[in-house]
Amino acid sequence: MKNTQKFINAQQSGTILKVKYKSGSQPNYAREIIPLKIENDKVLAKCLNSNSEKIFYITKLKLLNDYQYDHHEKWDPNFVPATDYEEYLIRKKKRYNLFRYFSLVLVILAISFVCFIFKSNIK
Repeated sequence: MKNTQKFINAQQSGTILKVKYKSGSQPNYAREIIPLKIENDKVLAKCLNSNSEKIFYITKLKLLNDYQYDHHEKWDPNFVPATDYEEYLIRKKKRYNLFRYFSLVLVILAISFVCFIFKSNIK
């Protein structure tokens, strides 16, 4: 059964669906929705996590079973997206840490090489 049909069935029966939405303010977070209206590739649904009506693209929704939903990060109403500058600082710190790691590896290799050469010359 296609996803669209599952949403139609849930709309008709008022069933709560557990989904992961691949877009929005918190992409790939799990949420519970009740489909209210389905039009083309969109579904108007009541999002139980935010307690508001939202429009979702069906192609960006993935239905989750109970186990997947229970073990997935949930949509958080208190989520505050990072600013571009904050994201820049995080990326910069990751690059710096990576540079430090590779620098340390190079120093260890250089010391090992010098020790090997020194040991070879002693014999």
